[in-house]
Amino acid sequence: MDDGTDTTPIGRAGALVVEFCGEEHRVTDRLTVGRAADLELDTNPYLHRVVFETLHDRGVWWLRNVGGRTVVTLRDSTATTSVALAPGSAAALTFPSGTVRFRAGPVTYELGLVVELLERDADLRSGASDAVPRTLDWGQVDLNPEQRLLVLALCEPRLLDPTDGRVPPARAAARRLGWTPSKYHRKLDNLCAKLDRSGVGGVVGDLADVATERRQVLVEHAITSGWVGLEDLADLDAHRSPPPA
Repeated sequence: MDDGTDTTPIGRAGALVVEFCGEEHRVTDRLTVGRAADLELDTNPYLHRVVFETLHDRGVWWLRNVGGRTVVTLRDSTATTSVALAPGSAAALTFPSGTVRFRAGPVTYELGLVVELLERDADLRSGASDAVPRTLDWGQVDLNPEQRLLVLALCEPRLLDPTDGRVPPARAAARRLGWTPSKYHRKLDNLCAKLDRSGVGGVVGDLADVATERRQVLVEHAITSGWVGLEDLADLDAHRSPPPA
């Protein structure tokens, strides 16, 4: 799969096993998942005909979100890490087992993933040399102080209550930071552009027209990447100043 990013494989995988509602589907090439796909999940009218696809390419399994407006969360079952995939973005399945989760209308779907014969990352093997491909750090960027405050303002509801899926609207976030709306949008655009360059999909371009969705992708990525925590909200409170007249 060639989307312009570095796709150097960190291991070679065999078949992919996709589990849903107690049934296993063994895939060796490609599988589409949705309401009218290779794997039909449900007749839910809010469910896209195809939500995501899995594809084997150059020894690595990939998962691509091909839905219109559904954010798909990919989680590694052997760790606490997860990745939020916006429509049009993809991620390599570099773990032996995990889950993919998304919501369509009132229904939340979760499928299990098992990658057969996945090799360990080369840098975990004894005697690894400089010639071995490096492990990539996907979606990680350096935040300047104002970008960090912006992330805190957007993540605040989720940090206070992990079950709260709301993202502050632009005007409320700007007011929380004591910024003008124009400064808020400029800083958000710059941060999203930086994330896009690092491989995070759905934060610029056409999806940016749906402001709530791009902020949702940013919040999901920031939380699951561990950029900010509950204890960091004190920094937001210390920064807070009255909005300009």
